[in-house]
Amino acid sequence: MGAIPLIDGTAGARLPVKPAFGSPCNGCGYCCAQEPCAVAREFVGAGEDGPCPALEREDGRFVCGMIVRPIFYIGRAAGLDGAADAAPSAEDAAIGGQIAEALGAGRGCDADDP
Repeated sequence: MGAIPLIDGTAGARLPVKPAFGSPCNGCGYCCAQEPCAVAREFVGAGEDGPCPALEREDGRFVCGMIVRPIFYIGRAAGLDGAADAAPSAEDAAIGGQIAEALGAGRGCDADDP
């Protein structure tokens, strides 16, 4: 497998190794580092290639910022100032849940094996 492109926030920390396609997600971030999803491309202006600007590192793994804090990322893409470290809100949870369902989060690794 090729190296995952550098993602800000790792501070040189060791990242989880990508699991096999279809295996449970371990938060390695490989999928989002390679190619932003359609949600990120539409709502936060991500390009066709990674890494996704909404990819966040939390507790030694990567999480989708569009699931955890969608209001922050959508607001930032719209040019609105917001606290970067704002805690997720109830509205974030509601919108993030819909995004998670649309992306199939929790259904297993969907990144092709290199």
